[in-house]
Amino acid sequence: MNKATLYFSDKSMLEIHEGDLITPIVRNELEKSSASMAESVEVWNHTHNGLIPSIMDAFVAGDYFYLNHEYSTAYNSQAVVKIILS
Repeated sequence: MNKATLYFSDKSMLEIHEGDLITPIVRNELEKSSASMAESVEVWNHTHNGLIPSIMDAFVAGDYFYLNHEYSTAYNSQAVVKIILS
């Protein structure tokens, strides 16, 4: 299980692989009216639960995220309706 497919509410999909970096977008604690990037979370493979624990670690940090420092697309973690491991 070194790949996860995320299904979003708009029917789009995103593949995440072991070793990918998820960068949560969070509220800036100093300036509550602005956003900033949190520390990236490396996707790792859990012995029993696959990639899901590390993906959830990133999702609890913020409502939006970037994947692999590709800053042209921000994804909404709250719009994920299903994750399938393969």
